[in-house]
Amino acid sequence: MSWTINFSGLSNVSYKYWNVDLARMDLLLDQPGNYAFLKPTGPKTWTPLYFGQADSLRNRLSNHERWSDAVRAGATVIVAHATQGAESVRLSEERDLIAKWNPPLNVHHRTTG
Repeated sequence: MSWTINFSGLSNVSYKYWNVDLARMDLLLDQPGNYAFLKPTGPKTWTPLYFGQADSLRNRLSNHERWSDAVRAGATVIVAHATQGAESVRLSEERDLIAKWNPPLNVHHRTTG
């Protein structure tokens, strides 16, 4: 079942993500985008453990080096969305979200610890 979630960044811009079917990663489009690894924290509530960006969602998410760390930290969901524009647009979104949420698996662009 497909669903979406919105995350706002430190800038208060809201970004809409859709869930990725972990059993059908091969169906991901080969397109640039942003993504997050999420941990459930209640009914229909999630905490981001990692935000990232990629030139190709399919290539990046099919064998991500931080996914096993995310699973150990409680992640059960990947969300993503295609991002229009150059890499600078994806990086700006990534930094904006990391600055607000300070996900534990991101080591760059954090505003705390």
